[in-house]
Amino acid sequence: MSFKSPLILLSLLLVWLGLAGAAATNLEIRKVEILGNHAFSTGHLKSLLNTHKGDKFDIRFIRLDQIRLTNFYQREGFLDVFVSADFKRKGDVVFVQFTIREGRRYFLKAVRFVGNTIVSDEKLRKMIPVQDGQPYRVPLIEEGLNQIEAYYMDHGKPYVILKPERQTVQDSLIILNLNIDENETVFIGEIRIQGLRLAKEYVVRRELQIHPGEVYSKSKIENTQSNIYSTGLFQLVSINLIPSDTSRSVVTLVINVQEKRPAWVGVRFGVSYEQVTDYGGTSGSTFDITLEGGHRNLFGSGRSLNVSAVPSYRFDFTSRSLENLRNKFQMTYVQPWLFILHTPLIVQVFYERVNFARTLARYSSFTGLAKVTHEFSNHWQLTETFSFQDVRTDSLALLPQGQDKVYSVTSTFIRDKRDNFLNPTQGYVLEFQNKLAVSTSRSPVTGGDVQNRFTRMVFQWSRYQPFRLQPRWTLASRIRGGIILDFARNGQIPVLERFYLGGSSSVRGYPERSLGPKEPGDPSVASGGKLMVLGNVELRIPLFWLFYGTVFTDAGNVWRGVGDFRISDIKVSSGSGIALMTPLGPFRFDYGRKWFPEPGEGKGEFHVGISFAF
Repeated sequence: MSFKSPLILLSLLLVWLGLAGAAATNLEIRKVEILGNHAFSTGHLKSLLNTHKGDKFDIRFIRLDQIRLTNFYQREGFLDVFVSADFKRKGDVVFVQFTIREGRRYFLKAVRFVGNTIVSDEKLRKMIPVQDGQPYRVPLIEEGLNQIEAYYMDHGKPYVILKPERQTVQDSLIILNLNIDENETVFIGEIRIQGLRLAKEYVVRRELQIHPGEVYSKSKIENTQSNIYSTGLFQLVSINLIPSDTSRSVVTLVINVQEKRPAWVGVRFGVSYEQVTDYGGTSGSTFDITLEGGHRNLFGSGRSLNVSAVPSYRFDFTSRSLENLRNKFQMTYVQPWLFILHTPLIVQVFYERVNFARTLARYSSFTGLAKVTHEFSNHWQLTETFSFQDVRTDSLALLPQGQDKVYSVTSTFIRDKRDNFLNPTQGYVLEFQNKLAVSTSRSPVTGGDVQNRFTRMVFQWSRYQPFRLQPRWTLASRIRGGIILDFARNGQIPVLERFYLGGSSSVRGYPERSLGPKEPGDPSVASGGKLMVLGNVELRIPLFWLFYGTVFTDAGNVWRGVGDFRISDIKVSSGSGIALMTPLGPFRFDYGRKWFPEPGEGKGEFHVGISFAF
């Protein structure tokens, strides 16, 4: 898998090490004691701590653990809990002691509402996730109060005031009395947009989720702000409410924006590790230079156009020369709204030329596509893509087909319920893709053109959940499968449409795109296949600061066709890795080790990448 490694990662790491050095010492923690606990076991409480026996002593972690224990007890109904932390030094070791005065445990007896008129007691009670008779869990009670306030804010009541009062009865039972001052219902009067320079006013107005005459809704206003930011045209968006001079029931919504510069250019440098053993190349590190530029607001309409060129180089130590392995050129046009629908239209043109140094062979690929994407309110997303691809080579040995032309229509359905895109801890992603294609390829036997019709289907399901034995850890799993149905039954599937596995994002421990059937006469080169099965399980463990550890097992392979499937062919590997969370996603190093390496194979592989494997 290719990756870009900005220098800012190294800078952040050095800053952290400097700050940590100021608070950490060379003293070692010899023992951690917890005294005074009766409701919860010592082992359970220690599992909540960042301070452990054998760690380097750091006063910051001691204070954080003191707060963590206090919050835990309050979440379980011990409202009067007091936690103290102390430590004693003896030579080069430190003894840490947490003392807990638990106090009485309180339980919720009832919740009573006063002053509510637009919503019933029953509906309000369902918003508080603590049932009568359960421990009085302060964070959950506060969560419920926030939900009630949010409900009022979304139903025209921005001036609502909640006054919770706790009444203790029978020593340990609490009645929560919630007095609600609803105040006026507020309506949106006028909506003003200020600060526009190049962008047309309709570019902002079409992103509005709230309109004049509607009741005030905080969530709709926040969604409006998010939508305006998502256009990519503005570096600042603020929304203010101005009450009417005569009544607090009518407000003017003022949207202030500050536009980004519409035209931009940039240069980026990166290092990639790529497996390019196919057809005579060698694997190794490449150096990429990305030259890019564009206009993000054509004619003030919100449409954008950008172009980029990415030459990739590798230094050959044998010949002591700099080799140009590939050149990529791309142009992208985006129309954010298609007619009156918030359905972006994206038109892209790609051209790529690849040079294989050892064989002096080369191929070029031209791709043109247009796609529309629509997001539905229930987390579903549908993308339709229409594309044309032309692959040419000057060597039939490089690609037996010599020339591939592929016309295709692709439908992609995705349901994404992850809680976080870069580092999900809960939720799942379900994806199904179906490509209908017609290809024209050169026959390796007759040299003439052979037309084929095929469908390429891929299914993937990824799940993320807290690990049962340690909820702070995340258990991630994935199942992925693909099949190509060849209607013409002549076997001529374009090389770039076949399935490949192996590498940092599929089966670690194996080189990139190395699994499955091999090219005739060259067992080191994978030729791709029509059937693919992949499974992954990974445990992600927060270590310290922004560092995560991973332990994984991957399994999968590629077969020439459905009739060639053998379960014994599945390749399995296991390994571990470390990841540093960055604004671009996790920057990770993994090592995978094969379970059953073939004769002559290495035992494992190192992998580097941006983002988790799945």
